[in-house]
Amino acid sequence: MAVAMVQFLMEKFMDALEEEDSSAVPFHALFQGIKEDLKVTMRSSVPLGTADLLRDSLYDLNDILIECRTLSKKHTDLKQRKRVRLSSMSSLWFLYKAKKRLQAIKHSIQPRNHGAVDQNYSSGSLNGDMEFDRWTWRSVDKSKVYGLDDQLNAIERMLLEEDSGGFKGIGVVGMGGVGKTVLAQMVFNSQPVRRRFFPRLWVCMSQTAKRGRDVRREMLERMLMALGVEEEAITSISEAGAESGGLAELMFALHLQLMNKRYLIVFDDVWNIDEWYEGLMSSGLPDEGGWAGHLRLDRVLPKDCGGSVIVTSRLEEVAVKMVGKENMCRIEPDKDGECCWNIFMDSVTKGGLAGDQPTLRSMKTEIVDRCGGLPLAAKTIGEILRGSLSPAENSEPENELHP
Repeated sequence: MAVAMVQFLMEKFMDALEEEDSSAVPFHALFQGIKEDLKVTMRSSVPLGTADLLRDSLYDLNDILIECRTLSKKHTDLKQRKRVRLSSMSSLWFLYKAKKRLQAIKHSIQPRNHGAVDQNYSSGSLNGDMEFDRWTWRSVDKSKVYGLDDQLNAIERMLLEEDSGGFKGIGVVGMGGVGKTVLAQMVFNSQPVRRRFFPRLWVCMSQTAKRGRDVRREMLERMLMALGVEEEAITSISEAGAESGGLAELMFALHLQLMNKRYLIVFDDVWNIDEWYEGLMSSGLPDEGGWAGHLRLDRVLPKDCGGSVIVTSRLEEVAVKMVGKENMCRIEPDKDGECCWNIFMDSVTKGGLAGDQPTLRSMKTEIVDRCGGLPLAAKTIGEILRGSLSPAENSEPENELHP
């Protein structure tokens, strides 16, 4: 059934792409590239798991094509107007998000990606069904970050102050896009923190685990892998315990790996939690042989060698449940807009575009207002307008829209 639906959706997509006006649709070349990849994929037999993935991708692909054609038709009679206007921001935002979605679809349907796993940490696949995005972080250019120096210094002080080897938990909270992850990345990569803590682990909680996976088990397995435990050993550990599905054994193995170490773990972008995540500050270990009856993350973390955790969340109550309210760092939106304007200008001029264009200067007040004090919004608007203000530098002319 899934394979038949894939075939139907693929034919629907290709027929729509062959229609007369399809060449005027934004991202036409990208749509064509996806079509060629689909042809290659469908030449061989499609396993059931791959068919489910292709079906979901094709549903999304057909939706995006319809949305792009609707937008193109809507603006057909306006092609001769000025190319960039702030009133067209909604169209530019749609194009930005649509391109991201199409690139993700293209990556997912390429034949070489079916069942493959990124090799960031290991040559093994752990059954080829887990995501590595949860375990990556970016290096931050501090010269391009504005307004977070005080918070950075405060968190570093909390982490570096001597306290006879106790355990510390820090919460970083604020609304979405305000800079929580960037702040955590700066802390994670700062030289004083790197010198003091080893190992350092990053866990992105907003990434969705593969359907059917136990997120707790996935988290423990990947943390063990990041600590250098071989995949065969991890698989053996997780298969050893029938009572807890291997969870208690993985917990104990991770606890042993972290013992007598001054570790730092960042749990980034936590949205909601259950008993597994709550109360990381509590102390005490299960009795010998009693791990299966204490399936909580706090039991995994040794508390006597100076280890620390940082939790970022837009929901303060979530961070408080995990690390308490004593060390809570709150990030507020940019009040006067200058930080957002600087971020916007860094983003829009990244490709060599001159920052003194009259168009940009005349848009400053409205851009700052639209950012709402959120650095992520400023960066995103800058990325959108950079492509629109410099068509000569855009490698894909189909990205252009003339509203």
